[in-house]
This record gives sequence, structure tokens and C-alpha cells, in this order.
Amino acid sequence: MNCNLQRFAYGPNATLGRLRVRDCVFYTVERPWLGNRPFESCIPEGVYSCNPYSSPRFPNVWELLEVPSRSKILIHTANYAADVQGCIGVGSSLAPGSWWVTQSRRAMQQLRELLPHEFNLTITHYVPEYP
Repeated sequence: MNCNLQRFAYGPNATLGRLRVRDCVFYTVERPWLGNRPFESCIPEGVYSCNPYSSPRFPNVWELLEVPSRSKILIHTANYAADVQGCIGVGSSLAPGSWWVTQSRRAMQQLRELLPHEFNLTITHYVPEYP
């Protein structure tokens, strides 16, 4: 299975995106792009294999594999960019007029029901089409 994360907003403190899984849409929050610096930046665009990961702090989540110069990049619950250190936080919706996502625990539960244990994640950025 392939999932698509399309980033659409890049700010000085956060990056926002849409995660499409089958017919469902979720929203993501990441750190801003800071040259792929560990713990400070979102990761480069690309296609990543995702495998199950679990720890006491992050139970039952996914890890993105083979991220250039990075490790332990997870998809986990988070509402704000400050809640992630290079990982991807997922929510059910965007907070109106803000740079954060809402209902993160609910979104993660839905993802656990929709996604297989292993899948590919394609990360791109939104390019508007003009006539």
C-alpha cells in the first residue's frame, strides 16, 4: 500500500500537509525545513518504507526507514510542531487560522485501523495548477 503526504504550507515554525490514506484525509504537522538537520527539520521529500515501531514513549506507531542522514523518524500523535523532533505528527483537522492539527489521538487510532503494518509513504509538496 502507498500513502501520500502532500505538504502545502511552509512556515518559519512549522510545515503542514495532507495525508491521504485510501479515501480518508488527515493533516500533518512537522518542523520547518531546516536543511534536514536532525531533531530540528522536517525530512526531505521522497518515498519511504514504513514499518511498525513501539517504545514506552511511542507505542504502536510507524518508523520511516532509510531517511537520509536521519534515524527514528516516526509518525505519531502530535498537535504542534514543537511536539515533534523531525517526526510527523498527524491530526484529524487543522486548527482554524493556526499552524497546528487537532484530534491527534483520534487520527492515530483511525490510521491504525486503515494502514497495514508495512507501507510506503510518498512525501511531496503541493504545486498549484494555473491555466
